Amino acid sequence: MSLTDDAAAVPAQLFKTLAGSLPTGVTVVTSLAGPGRPAGLTSGAVCALSADPPLMLVCIGRGSRTLTAIERSGAFCVNVLDAGSAPLSERFAGGGDGKFDGIAWRPGRHGVPVLTRGTVAHAICEVLETVGGGDHLIVIGLVVEGAREREAAPLLYHRRRYAGFPA
Repeated sequence: MSLTDDAAAVPAQLFKTLAGSLPTGVTVVTSLAGPGRPAGLTSGAVCALSADPPLMLVCIGRGSRTLTAIERSGAFCVNVLDAGSAPLSERFAGGGDGKFDGIAWRPGRHGVPVLTRGTVAHAICEVLETVGGGDHLIVIGLVVEGAREREAAPLLYHRRRYAGFPA
C-alpha cells in the first residue's frame, strides 16, 4: 500500500475524535535532564511491543523537553498510574517547571525517576531505537527493571475524560 497524490488525511479534529474513542491507560514517562534534574510527561501513547526481548514503546512529541532528556540519558521509566491519580496525570500533562515539586519518587536504574505514590507498576527502559512518526518520535526501549507496586485499578482516559477500570 502506498500513499498517492489523491490521498487526503482526515481533518485534525476528526482524528482527535477517532483517537479519543480508544480508551487508553495513563502513564507518566520520566527521565533525567541532568544530574538531579527529573523530567516527565503524561502519556497514553505507551504499549508493550515484544515479550522476547521485553520491549516497550512510547510516543512523544518532537518538541518535548522530556524527549530531549530521554535522548540524552538513554533511559526512561513508564509509571502506570492508579485510578485515583488523575491530579498527578494533570500535573505532568502541563508544561513548565516544578512538575516534581512535592512528588514522591526514587531514583531507579540509570537514575531515572520512579514515582512512589499513585502508581500500580513501573518499567525502566534503556533506549534501543527511535523512529519518526509525524510530529512525534516513537522511542523503543528494552525493559531492564520493573515491578508491580500493588493491586489497584489503573487510571484510564477515554473521550477526554478520566475513568476507572470497569468492575
